[in-house]
This record gives sequence, C-alpha cells and structure tokens, in this order.
Amino acid sequence: MKTNSREKHYFESRQIVPKKDRWQLEQLYKNITEWEKHYVQVGKKVQPLSRFKGRLQKPAVILEYFQKASAVLRQIEKLYVFAGHLSATDLANHHAQVIAQKAQDLYSKFSQATSFLGPELSRLKDDLLRQMAASKNFHEFHRELKLILARKKHILSDGEEGLLSLYSRIFSGPEDIFSSLDNVDMTFADVTDAKGKKWQLTSGNFLKFLENNDRRLREQAFGNYYRSYQSHIHTYGQTLNLCVKQHQVYAEAKKYAGCLEASLSSNMIDGKIYHSLIEHTHRALPVLHRYFALRAKKLGLKKLNMWDLRVSLAGSAPFHFTYDEAVEICLKAVAPLGAEYVKIMAGGLRGGWVDKYENKGKRNGAFSGGCYDSLPFILMNFTGTLNDVFTLVHEAGHSMHSWFARHNQPFGLSDYALFTAEIASTVNERLLTIYLLQHYSGAKRQMIIEHEIDAIRATYFRQTMFAEFELAIHREVEKGEPLTSQFFNQLYAKLNAKYHGPAVGQDQYIQFEWARIPHFYYNFYVYQYATGIAAAYYFAEQITAPNEGKKAAEMYLNFLKAGGNDFPLKQLSRAGLNFLRPDLYHAVAKNLEKCLNLLT
Repeated sequence: MKTNSREKHYFESRQIVPKKDRWQLEQLYKNITEWEKHYVQVGKKVQPLSRFKGRLQKPAVILEYFQKASAVLRQIEKLYVFAGHLSATDLANHHAQVIAQKAQDLYSKFSQATSFLGPELSRLKDDLLRQMAASKNFHEFHRELKLILARKKHILSDGEEGLLSLYSRIFSGPEDIFSSLDNVDMTFADVTDAKGKKWQLTSGNFLKFLENNDRRLREQAFGNYYRSYQSHIHTYGQTLNLCVKQHQVYAEAKKYAGCLEASLSSNMIDGKIYHSLIEHTHRALPVLHRYFALRAKKLGLKKLNMWDLRVSLAGSAPFHFTYDEAVEICLKAVAPLGAEYVKIMAGGLRGGWVDKYENKGKRNGAFSGGCYDSLPFILMNFTGTLNDVFTLVHEAGHSMHSWFARHNQPFGLSDYALFTAEIASTVNERLLTIYLLQHYSGAKRQMIIEHEIDAIRATYFRQTMFAEFELAIHREVEKGEPLTSQFFNQLYAKLNAKYHGPAVGQDQYIQFEWARIPHFYYNFYVYQYATGIAAAYYFAEQITAPNEGKKAAEMYLNFLKAGGNDFPLKQLSRAGLNFLRPDLYHAVAKNLEKCLNLLT
C-alpha cells in the first residue's frame, strides 16, 4: 500500500502526537486539575435552581430563572466538551473517562434539578406564553417557550419529569458500551497484499484498504474486518436492542404515537418528511442500480461485491495530499462564500481546530464539536487520500456553521437543530467537487467524478437505507416484537440487497455491517444526512450561479448566522426550501445521472 513519507499518520500513543497536530483543548482548561476545580464550582450552582420550583407564574420570575439556568448550562457545556473531547482522543485514558462520566452526571443533575420547568410553564395560559415568546426580554428563550406551547400534551407532571431526568443518567449507556467495544476492544487480523507484505488492519485504515487496487487485499480486509464484528454480534445486538427500548420507553412515557414522532418533535419536524424521503429515494434506486452495473462493467467483473464499491475506476490512485495541501485546496474551493468565510476557516484549520492523525485508542471517524466558549474542534484521522480532503472540508463546514452561529446569536439561540446540521458540511463538499472538476483532467478528473457519485451513494442513498433500517427496528419494538442480532442481520441484508440491486453480490459478511454504525444510537439522526445533501445541492447551485451567486452566498451566510434562532423548517422555508417537494430529491438523482453520463 502506498504511503506518504512526508507525514506520519499513525501514533502508538497519544503522548507522542506533536502539539501542532492536536486540537487546542487547553483553551478551555489547562489540565484535568483545573477542570476538577471548575467542576466543583459549577456543581454548587445546580441545586439552587430547584428553588424556582412552584414559582414560575409571573414573567419576571420566569425570566430570572431562564437567565440563571442558561448561565449554569453554559458552564456545564464547557466542562462536558473538554471531558468528552479529551476522552475521544484516547478512549483508554482512565482519567479522561472519569471526568467524561462526571460531566455527563452533572448534566443529568442539571436536567433533574430543572425538570419542573416544562410542567409549570405548561400550566400557564396559552396567551401568556405567546406574549412572553413575543417579548424582547425573552428573545433568547422564545424558541423554548414556543416549543412548550406546542408540546403541552406531552409534558408530564413535576414528579414524572423529574424521574425521567433522573434516569437520563443511564440513557447514554448503550452508546457508551458501543463506543468502548468498537474503539478500544475490537481488534482485526492483519491483511496481506499481493506481494506478501502484511499490513495492520484498524478501524481507521479499513476504508483505505477498500480503495486499494488489489482485489484480493480488499476482499481479505472486508472479511477480516466483519469477522471481528461477527464474533461480537450478540453483544452489539443486545446493546442496540437496549437503545431502541429506551427510545420506546421515552415515547410511551411522553404519550407520543411512536418513537419517530417523539424524536422529531424537539425540532418541530413533520414525520411526513421522513417518509417522503424514503419514498422518493425508492423511486430513484434504478439510477443507483445503473451505476453499479456500469461499475461492474468497467472493473471487468460479472458482478460486484461489497468490497468493490470504493476502488477507483481510474486505476492506481493519482491523488495524495499532505495536510497543508488539503487545507489550501479546501480554502480555494469555498472562495465563492466570500473573503470573511475563507479567512476564518483558514485561521481555524491552521490554528488549533483540528486533531489530525490517528493514535492508538483514538475514536474512529470524524466529527466537529466545541461549545459556545471554545473554538470549533474537528476530530479526524487524516491519511492523505482524496476522501480525507472531503472529510476535512465537510467537518470544516460544521465548524463554520458553529462559528457564525456562536458569534451572531446569544448562547440560548446558538445551538442549531440537528435537521440543519448536515447542510453546511455538505455545501462545503459540493463546492469542493465543483472546484476540483474545474482544475483537474484525465484520471484525476475521473476520480473526482467517482467521488461525487460515491458521495451521493453514501450520503443520500446509504443514509436513507440506514433511516429505513432505523424506522423498521423501532416499529418492531412498538409492535411488541423482540429485537435480536439475527433479526438485525436479516433486516439489514434485505435492505442492503434492495438498495444495491442485482449487479452487487450479497456476501455472508455484509449482514453484520449494522453493528459498526454508531449513528443508530443517535435516535433518528441519519435521515438528516440525506435531507442535508438535498438542501446542499440547492444552496451550492445558487451560490455558484454566474449572476446571482454573490447574493445567494450572502443569504446562505445569513442562514448560518441564524444558528438556532427559529425552528429549522421555518429557517429553510425562508431560504426557499420545501422538503415535501419531490423536485428537491429528484435533483440529487439527476446529478447522479449526469455523473454516470460522464463515465460512460
């Protein structure tokens, strides 16, 4: 396997990772000792909030409560982010795990101490709630007031809400178990290439092996990887089962019709959007199946297998980047968004936002984090591939959304909804694709087209398949049926065959893939990747339009600056987006068709 001698991409321990390649968590706390001191101080401020219980009848008292509770929550988030991010970089670090659990417990105590808010405000007259929501004094808290007004019938008594808050301390248990099992305990057998050289297989480099031209190596990596999941499949099954049951318990306790409605209600998302996404994606599957048939033909195979989906049709990979080269390309790609956007993003990617490389015990994958009082933080495992450049620009999109929201909204309105969270990241990816296609030709251009196709496959079709899987397993529990690893295997294999079509063989190991997907623990999260890419195609097309691009970029930046100042569907409606319109989804399929025509 080709490696880049200019950079080291894997470190045996966190301690030897150069400081310039880590994110700057010390901007929050210098060390754990300082964190512990602040933790004690903040902990003393939580319980006094319960003194407002029974007093929330007059606007002045309600406003005082909101202001004090918000101030405490802001400090808890700072504690939580430092602890969680420190833990993510070394899941075997005992001290980091301890303070992460402490932060989680503190957040639960806060939720319990303030659980009276919903029940008490729900007893107020609707007119009073509307008046407060419309008042300038309550501007920072207007969304919460409107949400209480809309969800009155789902707010329980003081005691019941308090009990739910108490149990929230263990609600993250399944995800925590999954994370420890997946990131620390899982090991994989080495793989051997065509020349007989052995390579270590890790979660961090698994996808890179699937991009290798050596088909035997790809098949071996695929098999070795999923055999490890097979050997732990019952544990993964029980863990996911427990997570789904927790969602069911919450939905029933809150008197929702089902788990989906309960999950979507926090952002006022119409459940029709979820079902509409699946419906329109099913209609577009023939285009995806055509792609797989074309890929099989170009690779000279009668039938593809799952380990043939990522290898380049252009042959040996002509792209390889250092981190600095990747940053430079990303900055040029987002230039249509304006000089301010580029300047801020450049300062972040070069100045402490990014934890760049894999080290032993570091969490897999990538994410963007941070809090109101910190820099945006990006975790990734950069190895120099084209995919890594897209990962970097994707996470930078999240971070830029957070930066603009936090610099233009008060704390209470800075946290944008999950439904809008994947839009900024995917707009960045789309702009990168447009830039690369303008500057490369030949085999490199073909790789870029392939990457665009794979982005649509992975972000739109694959995430919708995940969404359909997630909906099905929750419905099964709601019907009173048991969830077992065998059920998960059979359901996943069936959906995988449906989405990939007749040109892709269904080997014995793909049925275990569900076990490695962390997003199934996020309570109906994945569908937002698919809706996000549909919205991103709309925004990117407007931003790069010859005549109206500058105006569209300004409107888009206003959307980023809005943060969480309103419910997401209202924010996007102002930008011209309607997620029940089929043409929004058809545009994604049409773009896939364009890419296929460039490959034929």
